Amino acid sequence: MAKERKSPQQKKELEYTRNHFTFGWVSSRNFPQTWKRKKARVNRNYRHKSEEILAQAKPGIASDDVESIADDLTAARFQKSISRKRLRKVGTVTVGEKIKRKLEQREDVIGWHLQRDRRYDRSAFSVVQTLTALQGEQLVEFVKRAGLLCNAGNPAALKKLLPCKDQFDRALYFLYLLASGSFLERDAVHRNPQLSKAFERWIEKANRILTKSQRAEEVKRRQKENVRES
Repeated sequence: MAKERKSPQQKKELEYTRNHFTFGWVSSRNFPQTWKRKKARVNRNYRHKSEEILAQAKPGIASDDVESIADDLTAARFQKSISRKRLRKVGTVTVGEKIKRKLEQREDVIGWHLQRDRRYDRSAFSVVQTLTALQGEQLVEFVKRAGLLCNAGNPAALKKLLPCKDQFDRALYFLYLLASGSFLERDAVHRNPQLSKAFERWIEKANRILTKSQRAEEVKRRQKENVRES
């Protein structure tokens, strides 16, 4: 009688229920070999124990001793005296269970990423608001501090900054992380097009202030050198 042909859906369903998968602490490829060795070791121990008990009834035993051990070698007593160690598969699940766990884990990771992104989005929005609100001398001083912190990577300035005491310190630390290449702050800025444009305009403004400040310092330095030479 010919076998009934199974549809691809039926084959996949059987694969989900019959096939098994072993998680990280045991390699899926190495597991069959390891399991085979474990079974062989348990069976070998069982055979050795059986041979030790049955050795009493092997040929060559005296006739006077046969009756004395006959009662002890009944099937019930033999099964009670020898116990086979039970093997347990740890970390092995069906393919269907594995896929279910992976999908649940993926949903948890996606939810965690969404919460993290929202937290960084709020932080980026607050920082850009703080930056765009700066005016006059306060803006110039802030840009100079940011330049020292981001361009030179001054450890002393960073140590004074942490822990952040106010919104200006938080903005400086945000800029420092951006300059260090942190993708979390970068993505938070670029996810909002309007926020990204406002931040780019502020960066251009800050660069102009830094350039102007550097030129002024260079002029002062040259004037001091000229005074010394004269």
